[in-house]
Amino acid sequence: MERSKASVISARFFMCLAFADLVGAGKVWTMPAHCRKLTCDKVTFDACAFEKCVEPFIQTMANTDYQLICPWPSVRRNYAILMRCLEDVANITCCTHVSYRHHLMLDIHKVYFSKCTYMEDPGIPILLLLIVPCAIVPFVIPFLCQHFSLYEYRLPKNDE
Repeated sequence: MERSKASVISARFFMCLAFADLVGAGKVWTMPAHCRKLTCDKVTFDACAFEKCVEPFIQTMANTDYQLICPWPSVRRNYAILMRCLEDVANITCCTHVSYRHHLMLDIHKVYFSKCTYMEDPGIPILLLLIVPCAIVPFVIPFLCQHFSLYEYRLPKNDE
């Protein structure tokens, strides 16, 4: 019985892995109908992506001080618009392979999000709040166990 459950679970797991790249936003991904006959033209993809997506993003980023600090929280909406635009351009130009968009996004990240690579360490109060309970609990548990075990021996017995 255990073996059959494990095989069913592993089969489902492998099916999920196999189709994970094909499913998105609650619907099965299918290649656009016009792309079944056409092939990807990377030059057209790059030109359209730069004109329709990257240039507007560059214009919005010009208003930020991305050279000095990480602009992430304030440009989240523009970044989402850029991602959606690149996806649309990829579908229109039949360049649906993910690597084209990833290379473009890596270039954008190198330029505009280079200050966002490292997270700052938490402050001393945060570290203390995380460490102190972990240090105190091992010392408190033996005393609690001893207290409760002695409490059972101290209870009066009813001799009725």
